[in-house]
Amino acid sequence: MRSFWLSLLGAVAGGLLLRAAFPGPALWPLAFIGIGLVLCSLMHRSAGGAFLVGLASGLAYYFPLIAWASLFLGPVPWSALSVLSSLFWAGGAVLIAIAYRRLTARWENGARRVFLVPAAVAGLWTLREAIYSAWPYGGFAWGRVAQSQSASPFAELVSWLGLSGMGFVMVFLVALTLELGRARVRPQTWATAASAVLVVAVVPIYPTTEIGSARIAAVQGDTPEAAYFVDGDPGDVFLGHVDATLTIPDDADVDVILWPEGSIDLDPKTSTGVRRTLDQLSEQYGAPIVANAVTVEEGASADDDRFFNSQFVWDAESGWGDQYDKKHPIPFGEYVPDREFWYSLAPDLIGLIGRGYSPGERDSILEVGDIRAGTYICYDIVDDVLIRDAVLEGATVLFAPSNNADFGKTDEPAQQLAFARLRSMETGRSIVQASTVGLSAIYSPEGEVLAELPWYEPGVMIVDVPLADGLTPAVLFGRGIEVTLAALGLGLLVGAGSSKTQRTSTATARIPRR
Repeated sequence: MRSFWLSLLGAVAGGLLLRAAFPGPALWPLAFIGIGLVLCSLMHRSAGGAFLVGLASGLAYYFPLIAWASLFLGPVPWSALSVLSSLFWAGGAVLIAIAYRRLTARWENGARRVFLVPAAVAGLWTLREAIYSAWPYGGFAWGRVAQSQSASPFAELVSWLGLSGMGFVMVFLVALTLELGRARVRPQTWATAASAVLVVAVVPIYPTTEIGSARIAAVQGDTPEAAYFVDGDPGDVFLGHVDATLTIPDDADVDVILWPEGSIDLDPKTSTGVRRTLDQLSEQYGAPIVANAVTVEEGASADDDRFFNSQFVWDAESGWGDQYDKKHPIPFGEYVPDREFWYSLAPDLIGLIGRGYSPGERDSILEVGDIRAGTYICYDIVDDVLIRDAVLEGATVLFAPSNNADFGKTDEPAQQLAFARLRSMETGRSIVQASTVGLSAIYSPEGEVLAELPWYEPGVMIVDVPLADGLTPAVLFGRGIEVTLAALGLGLLVGAGSSKTQRTSTATARIPRR
């Protein structure tokens, strides 16, 4: 019993330390210590004990990590999401605990134990992250361990393995260190393990080919009125971004002006004033504007209308041009899945979300003159498939318009920006993130900061942004990396169980009959 309570304490400490590795604290080395404590808490645990210990570490991790969710709809959705996330975490903990028991019983010492046990543990961790990143309702990919390493020396590994592969390596190295301390091994095994750590530490970013540049002006309007529950007059957000745009010098010679998600709070298709202002700005600066508004696809009746969160290109000569509709609207934030069911459980809460966005069906590329911009609106940036698809479709730069006004001065904008920096290195593309209130930044294909703006201040970033071509291994192999690593962990777990059954059957067969 004492051992269980110590494990529980270690699990909670591990979850808290792992959270501290993410922005805001962004103390990235703590991720490895946190993972280590979580793994130690699962050793020698039964399935039931592992579930409880895993649930404790998951709650200690997710509640503070996504505390910003309470600002949007209150404590109930924040608590519900934290508990759901922790249940998935606990399920993964059970698999890891079973793997520890089976594999360490099969290999008590030696190199196979030192390398295969960590491979199984890391693979099962990857499996849990992969499932929860896709299901239910499109999953919740926030909080994968790789997200904590955007500012660490290991970040460049993401160009080779993607976020899932990078997370696998992190957990593998921690589990490897633990096994080296637990098992009796030869000096050669220590040398091999040390070499593996060294390779990970010094691996360079995979280079892509620069094919020119584009001068991009990314606008941050400082418009808190863009938040769902902040009062403001219609057009306030639009005018805020107009005013910020007008600070661009007339001789800036920009190629494109990027506005954030939610930047036009009127209907450009019906508002003459909005269209005229966009025409004037585009003509004044000789550049198209990539802005955002709600668009409607009319159905047979008003009940059949579909609403989209749309980023579109506006040019003074041709008006409304190419359009991208957000493909990953946030469940219970931008739409309510299975609305009737959830409304029956929490009518007051579900009633706050009056209109639901439909998932976009257009490709992720915006044609802006000669620029092919892969576009991800806010939460889209967590979706590995969307990121890869845009690059495979020929994106030479990435746009990440976002509206962070609902989350105030919490850690959410910094956590999202961590995703943006990792995506730049993963794809070998510059990424431009423009937010209504911040944080806004531009990263090079190598993840270097080219420009940034403080939050809740109007401003414009004007940068000659490198355009790039070529595919990193992370993009080329994509989800295949994740599937392979998850299958490795599951295969080792199942194989150990089969081997145990076979040994038991063999031993039984050898018992002499009387």
